[in-house]
Amino acid sequence: MTASPLPLSPIAPTEDHLPVGELSRRLAAELAAAAAICRDCEHLAGDLAQGGASLANLTRLQALDELSQRLHGLSEVLERIGQHASGEWSVSVNPVLNGLGLADMAKRLRAEEQPGDRAEAGELDFF
Repeated sequence: MTASPLPLSPIAPTEDHLPVGELSRRLAAELAAAAAICRDCEHLAGDLAQGGASLANLTRLQALDELSQRLHGLSEVLERIGQHASGEWSVSVNPVLNGLGLADMAKRLRAEEQPGDRAEAGELDFF
């Protein structure tokens, strides 16, 4: 009887892993930046609507406000996950981030955060 090698694990090597708490904190920062963009759009849209907005447009403004609140809430939840996640929990970030359309965001989420690297409102990758 000969021993055959064990099949390769589908789990990525540990050097590709990022602690769940750290990834949660990074995702929270991205969501907070997205919420800030929404808030800026709310103010702009509100200013534009002061001249008289239809009911349909006011409903859209309320939806933008709801989107801003949801993004902010999700950011807070992820921040708390980051604070309370066990240091032993990790996730392979490359398969999670593959295909993400915003290259700068993917870079921030993959790499160790450098001083001054914060998600900035207004980032957009054009295609």
